[in-house]
Amino acid sequence: MQYELAITHLYPENLNLYGDTGNLIALKRRCEWLDIGCSVKNLEIGDKANKDKTDIYFMGGGQDNDQLKVVEDFHDLKYKAIKEDTENGVVFLGVCGGYQLMGHSFIMGDGKSTRGLGIINIDTKAPGKEVKERCIGNLIGEINEQTYFEMSRMYDQDRDLPRTLVGFENHSGQTTLNDEQVKPLAQTLSGFGNTHNGKTEGARYKNVFGSYMHGSFLPKNPHMADYLIWLALIRKYNDRSIKLPSLDDSIEFEAHSYIVDNYAA
Repeated sequence: MQYELAITHLYPENLNLYGDTGNLIALKRRCEWLDIGCSVKNLEIGDKANKDKTDIYFMGGGQDNDQLKVVEDFHDLKYKAIKEDTENGVVFLGVCGGYQLMGHSFIMGDGKSTRGLGIINIDTKAPGKEVKERCIGNLIGEINEQTYFEMSRMYDQDRDLPRTLVGFENHSGQTTLNDEQVKPLAQTLSGFGNTHNGKTEGARYKNVFGSYMHGSFLPKNPHMADYLIWLALIRKYNDRSIKLPSLDDSIEFEAHSYIVDNYAA
């Protein structure tokens, strides 16, 4: 059976900092290697989203002004469809600024609150006096136990996958997860993650994922890229028995291991 996946790239003209488009390239390329048909559609400012038309949403980061530009458009033309999709298990990945936008609000440095997209129950605020500098540097996290359990069983053969995710963070915003349904994507081993206290990194709600990891995130974490693809497949085809063939990820995991070996706390 030939599987097919549709990917929607949200606001590539506005939210495209730090090489985050590399995440989309990684998803497309891995689908090709896995013999999965893959189509990509861009949704920009002025484009309307329709529900049940995509299997994976991706949204990258942008400067504050660009992030603010997309909020009104999202609520006018995209919110209803994407909210229904994500509540029904469609995969969504937001990185850094895209992750911050996924929440309910972003409180700016002047104290003014900016409305978020409302896709996941998180909030982000500008750093207070207790935060002396930006959260910047290599970031390493240990994957949430339930996520890793599923991840380790998605292939057609046993694989010794790393329990870590790696990337490069560069943000000032401090993100809070607001309820028990929203779980950290990982526990921070090195770097900061959601806050300057460095306890957790990213978030997961259903099949919605947010992360502060740039660099790009998915090329350095091929197991995470495959996990998003697998989640999209089992939802679309309503078949949890689907297994992915194992690819040769030796080069990707060499890059991954270099970060762990040289920057772990």
